[in-house]
Amino acid sequence: MISDSRDIDAPCGRVRASVDGTVIRARGIRYARARRFARPIDEPPVDVIDGREPGPGSPQYRRDPNAGMTFDQLGGLSTSEDCLRVSVTAPTDTVEHDSALPVLVWIHGGAYVAGAGDAEIYDPHTLVEEQDVIVVSVTYRLGVLGFLGTGKPEHSNLGLLDQISALRWVQRNIAAFGGDPSNVTIAGQSAGADACAHLMIAEATDDLFHRVILASAPLGLAGGTEPMNWAMAKVAEKIDPAASVDDILAAQDEVHRAALVGGLHAGMCFGVHYGAYPLPAKSDTDAAWSQAARRYDVLMTRTEREIAFFAGFVPAFRRLHDRHLTSPMLESLISGITSAVYTRAAKAFYDRHRMSGGQGTRLLIVSRGDGSFFDAAHSGDLPLLFPGDVWHDSFLDYGGTAQIAGPELRTIWGRFATSGALPRVPVPGLIDILG
Repeated sequence: MISDSRDIDAPCGRVRASVDGTVIRARGIRYARARRFARPIDEPPVDVIDGREPGPGSPQYRRDPNAGMTFDQLGGLSTSEDCLRVSVTAPTDTVEHDSALPVLVWIHGGAYVAGAGDAEIYDPHTLVEEQDVIVVSVTYRLGVLGFLGTGKPEHSNLGLLDQISALRWVQRNIAAFGGDPSNVTIAGQSAGADACAHLMIAEATDDLFHRVILASAPLGLAGGTEPMNWAMAKVAEKIDPAASVDDILAAQDEVHRAALVGGLHAGMCFGVHYGAYPLPAKSDTDAAWSQAARRYDVLMTRTEREIAFFAGFVPAFRRLHDRHLTSPMLESLISGITSAVYTRAAKAFYDRHRMSGGQGTRLLIVSRGDGSFFDAAHSGDLPLLFPGDVWHDSFLDYGGTAQIAGPELRTIWGRFATSGALPRVPVPGLIDILG
């Protein structure tokens, strides 16, 4: 229950935060500003910041057009192009700690077209309370606004640059909230994990973070996208830079339709572009990740039936499935596409990381075996990491299992963010150790 407020004197300004039970929330803090299709400019200090309300999400539809989702990732959150905000959630007794707390920077997923740092489904209250860490949630530009613009090279990767600006904000300010700027872990799920992987090789990120958690990173969708990118850019050329937000989103739909030439790659057609600042050319990425390996410990996780999340919205797939009898045809399809998008590329990433001298572990979140269509599907780990009432009406609800599995998974994340401890022992019925 939010009961009162607390002022925090930080380099960014005096932040008025809310006390919410065992945590303090300082929300919607602007870390940068950006004109449309322009790089972010770090926000200078101001006198007072009201951090008692959540920040807006980037303009988006209330569903993910790439996956045909009907699950609303935003809830009641507003949207705005002025969305470059961070929110800090910290234990209320941070000032009583003898040493600064570890910091986990959360970069949300949503195929680079949906979601927001302050969305209720990413509420870090329990994670902060249990693990004694500080969580910084980042909101960044999405879709055409964040990763394509009108197809010009200088319009690429703006959302990634937003994230780098947010990480600079963390370095300047997190000590005022009780955090340790020398102990920062970046963590993301799905597109957020893809972003974290690329932050490892982006320019201007030295010393901004120290560990990386990649949850369900769709690394199999990287590379081989040149024809799709060309088709998208040709459509994007027609976008009026001064168009209304509604017209921008309508144009984004047209761009997505053009991306369908990319097959599976169209599932995350908006995203990072190699060879455009701050990323190296595609041909140089293997060497860049190899060089980065010794700098970052990496914890990689995925779910056993990732693609079930998306297959659930395809009627033909649903007809193959009987909730009481597993369909071999459907399970074979789910396994095959999961391998193509998630498994093989993640293993290659991990093997390269370890062979280059990096430390890491791969975890598999296993099926409960209860016959549920969305059992161990993509995003199935989110209700365990960020539990709350919002999940109870969701197809991802774990029910009573979450009371057992959730603390185990949060402990693994908390220990890794605190000390770099990598899990070596599986959790029966929840996690297998893959490497």
